[in-house]
Amino acid sequence: MAPSLEATSPITTSTTSGNSQPLPEDKQFRVLEYSDEEHAGNPADLIIGEHGYKFRILDNRPMPPYVTPERYKQSRRLKMRPTDICYSSYPKSGSTWLSYILVLLTDNKGSSLRDSYHWIENNWLYPRSDEYLNDAREPRIFASHMPYHMAVGGDPAQSPGRYIYIARNPMDVCVSYYYFESRKSWAGNYTGDWDHWFHMFLDGKLQRGDWFEHVLSWWQHRDCDNILFLTYEDMKKQPDVEIRKIAEFLGVAGSLTAERLQEILRHVSFSNMKSNEFSGLGDVKELGSAFFRKGQVGSWKEQFSVKQYEEFKRVWDERAGSSGLPFAC
Repeated sequence: MAPSLEATSPITTSTTSGNSQPLPEDKQFRVLEYSDEEHAGNPADLIIGEHGYKFRILDNRPMPPYVTPERYKQSRRLKMRPTDICYSSYPKSGSTWLSYILVLLTDNKGSSLRDSYHWIENNWLYPRSDEYLNDAREPRIFASHMPYHMAVGGDPAQSPGRYIYIARNPMDVCVSYYYFESRKSWAGNYTGDWDHWFHMFLDGKLQRGDWFEHVLSWWQHRDCDNILFLTYEDMKKQPDVEIRKIAEFLGVAGSLTAERLQEILRHVSFSNMKSNEFSGLGDVKELGSAFFRKGQVGSWKEQFSVKQYEEFKRVWDERAGSSGLPFAC
């Protein structure tokens, strides 16, 4: 099923004289708009929660409407190859940033960042047939937001492919995810306030489910030879070191010269990714530049009340305090 394309009036840009001129045809974005009828499989399966929050249940876990049972099954039955790369994360944890790094390290650029990888479970923006995937250029790069037991291609530890998981401080994730999902069509135009969202996050009721279960499922397998576990915070603190680590994991470190590393760092800077047509999502209605919000470490401090932090800290200590996860919560 192809994504919906909403015809729009020509997109214009202002000249120095102030007059609006149409952009060249190849620069005009066509808007991809989410629709339950077109992208959610059977809309009757969807659940509407408090404040309109919309989701479906797959494998006992809440999922976005566009993650359909058929697409999920397709992602699970995929025959992974030794050259395949799959990256995964809980939403709003740096996966788009990671995807650009992977595309550049493997010289696997398509016409856009979204065209450079395959998100099989997504029936909206990334429709892919089995035949298309079989013939896709190598190395094939797969995106996912699934926990370990729902990973692309079956059990990662038994797969010939390579898996990279990126995690982020859950308090920053909670805040970023709130602004990403609020009043969005694929989330039922959710209208809850911040405190309501905060408690849904702690209760594991958001699309993609419980953060603790999700991250810990991959953390427990971090020592597998074909799994690399990264953190957003390390990527922000020392991106050059982490990119070299990724290159080593992928077996491309030999071609990563100092000059090439600097070039990649320029391309994947937050400001560049937010403004760059290649990495942006300007063709997706309700997203565009809003997809990249702040990209900062510790911005949760601007949102959490003292009471909310204390509540979160109690849950963290109970559920992850002894796990060894490298987050200061």
